[in-house]
Amino acid sequence: MELSKSDSGVLKGAAILMMVMLHLFARKDVGDLYYAEPFIRDAPWVYYLAIMGDACRQIYLFVTGYAFYLMISNANGPLLGKNLKRIAKLYVNFWVVFLIFVPVGMMIGDENVFTPDIGRFVLGFLGISNAYNGAWWFLRVYVILVLLSPMLIKFIKRQPSFLLLACSFVLFVFGHFQRYRPFLEVGDHVVVADIANLCWLLATSQFSFVIGAVFSKEKFLTRIGNVFANVRYRNFLCLSVLAALVVFHGIVQSSIIAPFNSTVMIVAYTLMTKRKVVTNVLHYFSKHSTNIWLVHMFFYLTIFPDMTFAPKYPVLIFLWLLLMCIAVSYVVKFITNPLHRIIERSSLFSRRAIAEHQWMKSS
Repeated sequence: MELSKSDSGVLKGAAILMMVMLHLFARKDVGDLYYAEPFIRDAPWVYYLAIMGDACRQIYLFVTGYAFYLMISNANGPLLGKNLKRIAKLYVNFWVVFLIFVPVGMMIGDENVFTPDIGRFVLGFLGISNAYNGAWWFLRVYVILVLLSPMLIKFIKRQPSFLLLACSFVLFVFGHFQRYRPFLEVGDHVVVADIANLCWLLATSQFSFVIGAVFSKEKFLTRIGNVFANVRYRNFLCLSVLAALVVFHGIVQSSIIAPFNSTVMIVAYTLMTKRKVVTNVLHYFSKHSTNIWLVHMFFYLTIFPDMTFAPKYPVLIFLWLLLMCIAVSYVVKFITNPLHRIIERSSLFSRRAIAEHQWMKSS
């Protein structure tokens, strides 16, 4: 009943689709972007489905924490080399997308976003600034979590799980309120404010990573599966729970519940009997998930919003944006796949890892 590599791919595919839904339709004021009827209370019907997408990051982080716990626990040697390769391949994708879309944006995109500023360009290229694409804020957070993962997993293995979850939850709540309702002043200095914002983002990201690692450590999915092993109509029960989550989130419209929603979704997924066609579709989107994340905001917000919302009906807009992102993803993959193979075969990162490991042993 534990998560397999295939399960992780399915969940990542679901998460990327939820992210696209969130960014397209989690808005009450639609204007003339698309046909919003019928309204439920003060919002379009699709809004209530879209806000469920705030669990997308938390699903991805749960799966990452879960996988890293297994990988690090079963590792025979240092993992810095593998982690550096993982980061290098991500940056290759990022740079290819950057060099395709930022010049295009400077020619025909939103002038307030694509300003001709060399400092802005360099910071954006390094992934330090997400000024060109708001979705890129996750790049720094992910890199930091990957680099810290060996230390984090070792800490998680040594500590009592429920105490760890409680402390992680407190840190998450602190980061959440600092992001959305700040109560600590950090001043107006640009660098200080940026570092503080990064800290709040890490605080709101670490909780689901920890939940995933603890689930892996304690085999919670197997335990839950054993409890429900003899329950009839599990699919109906799980779908009912997911529907209840939509209603609950429609009442509590805050992303503070996203880690809990994502955990319930993952548990429901493991309990359900999945149709092959559904898992195959989600696997397909999982393979393109990194590129969809990197490019989708250029289409719906900063460069091609008119083209993206041209179909006018939410379902068609959603499918149209996915189609455009997938088409671009194939182009990006055509460029990046050979570079990924070079990185994978390279011994550079492994030598660095060994040198780092030896230095740590001798110090």
